[in-house]
Amino acid sequence: MTMRKMLVWGLLLTALSGGCAAMVGAGGRSGDPEIVTAKEVPLDRVRPEKVAVGPLRFLGGLEIVGGDRVGGLSGLWIDPAGERFVAVGDTGLVVDGRLRTDAAGRLAGVAEVRARPLPVEEGVSRRKRRTDAEDMARLADGSWLVSLERDHRILRYSAGDHGPEGTPTPIPLPPEAEDGPENGGLEALTRLLDGRLLVLEEGGDDGRQERRAWIAGAGITGAGVARTGSPKDAVPRRAADWQPLTYRAAPRYRPTGVAPLPDGGVLVLERRVSLLGGWSSRLVRVAPQQLSAGAVIEGEELARLESPLLNDNFEGIATRPGPAGETLVYLITDDNFSSLQRTYLLQFALDGPSS
Repeated sequence: MTMRKMLVWGLLLTALSGGCAAMVGAGGRSGDPEIVTAKEVPLDRVRPEKVAVGPLRFLGGLEIVGGDRVGGLSGLWIDPAGERFVAVGDTGLVVDGRLRTDAAGRLAGVAEVRARPLPVEEGVSRRKRRTDAEDMARLADGSWLVSLERDHRILRYSAGDHGPEGTPTPIPLPPEAEDGPENGGLEALTRLLDGRLLVLEEGGDDGRQERRAWIAGAGITGAGVARTGSPKDAVPRRAADWQPLTYRAAPRYRPTGVAPLPDGGVLVLERRVSLLGGWSSRLVRVAPQQLSAGAVIEGEELARLESPLLNDNFEGIATRPGPAGETLVYLITDDNFSSLQRTYLLQFALDGPSS
């Protein structure tokens, strides 16, 4: 998400980079492969041997450089096999490509990267107010949901192998969400393991820890979660199908992304920026029993990414099952198309039970 204060502060923050570059693709018109460099970056530049932060094992990081076309990425999706990624950006951008891993399963590069405009209801728009995409989720039928702020809404797109495409249809919003802060709206969106939808509002830079959230699924006639346990996508048919709850972030942090865990809980990505401390991000685990209407969610902090560790404006998070029962966690940064920020894509493994 782009915020005026953050852009001003960003001029004073040092961006991190390093590693070896690998050229992929070839430039051209929209839809053609982009010229992208993928530089490997360590978790800790001073101690490159460091491979853990809290319970998370570092499985590789990349700095992605894509000229004027690839950047500003806020929402992330990784396919279950870990072979492809899709990201959406707050300038109305869809970026997709292939992920490369080495023999040990570590993130090693990207290939076949393409960027194109994210269509909205009226088609391709140049108005940021209409195209400020913040997060995304893929439903069981292959369709996509994208949350947008400024003009607050959630759009549903038909199935597409390379991310949201075609003319979208808005789904009903919680009534309160329509009056959210212009630049602090529906920042985090995910589909839970049981098919319910969870959305978190970033809120304003007001120092409050409590952030509004909503969940859809329980009690939706004909569209809820099957009692047999087989998930059905709980896409709301009316505003009343959303039920409110509250997410409590750490002081001065705000939620920027959310992803499902295999036990039915979620991982929440929080972000903070300050003149003295620079960028800081938290990963917070929320147990499944907290995800109910009226709850006040206060999860367990697993890790922080802040100096001297690799850090920047982390906004997107995605998860998938690993080959040995672990949960693989991916994070991506929004560089705001600033020369003093970077687009980082990181991979971690979270071992053991997820709650």
